Amino acid sequence: MIPDTPAGRFAPSPTGDLHFGSLLAAMASYCEARSKKLEWQLRIDDIDGPRSVPGAADSIQKTLIHYGLTWDGPIRWQSAQHLRYRHALATLIDDGLVFSCSCSRRSLPPGKVYPGTCRHNRLTSIDEPVVDKALRIVMPETLEFDDAVQGTQRVDVAATVGDIIIWRRDKLVSYTLACAVDDATDCTEVVRGADLLQSTAAQIAIMRYLSLPAPRYAHIPVAVDKNDDKLSKHSKAATLDSLDPLNTLQRAWHFLGQKGFETRTINDFWLQATDHWQISQVPAALRMAELQT
Repeated sequence: MIPDTPAGRFAPSPTGDLHFGSLLAAMASYCEARSKKLEWQLRIDDIDGPRSVPGAADSIQKTLIHYGLTWDGPIRWQSAQHLRYRHALATLIDDGLVFSCSCSRRSLPPGKVYPGTCRHNRLTSIDEPVVDKALRIVMPETLEFDDAVQGTQRVDVAATVGDIIIWRRDKLVSYTLACAVDDATDCTEVVRGADLLQSTAAQIAIMRYLSLPAPRYAHIPVAVDKNDDKLSKHSKAATLDSLDPLNTLQRAWHFLGQKGFETRTINDFWLQATDHWQISQVPAALRMAELQT
């Protein structure tokens, strides 16, 4: 299935407030889509109910609007796509690619990929009873794809990712499967952080198994603090709501390697940003983010 409308997307998880790293992904994906006259979608990746924070989805929407980022069409919620993911799972099982796994995290080698212990437990039907086990998919050995920022990527998926979980022990679809299906079905452009390159390789493998078209990818540099730690909700990075919007937009623009311009309003910033945007100028490497309130 080819997406009906060429589009980019921003897909945050509702696990907390947006931070500078979130803004980088939003800005880059927005500018890449708008500069090509494409739609820009907002998808809330809310499949992991236990990790979702009450009110976070509303906060994300308000923050994007506060920073002048507007999306096309209704918000897409992953929690509303369960049947889509079940259908994909059934296809992968029918093709003999899925097996049940009883291995706990403690039983696996620390810092190593899954060694294929349960590969012999192949499923033959989605209706086959599976109790207290995760479902994993057999990954290909190598995979190659082009990235607009990082260049051609040749990934040894078997060695670096391994047979990943696509359906969790608690009966929830995994991020990898859900994201692969949604991106292939709804998007033509995916711009996100370079820390997800290996995850992208696994998602492309799933897309190919499902005969779905992969979108075009661009993986931007990840913002880190003075300790070289990635800015994230986990690292308690400053929330966007605590920063000055226009100043922060200009800092994000500079971080992404773009040519500066004069602006005094948020609306004018976006008008100029979409005209000036050049994906070819985005640096590939990790960069430190120096933020001021």
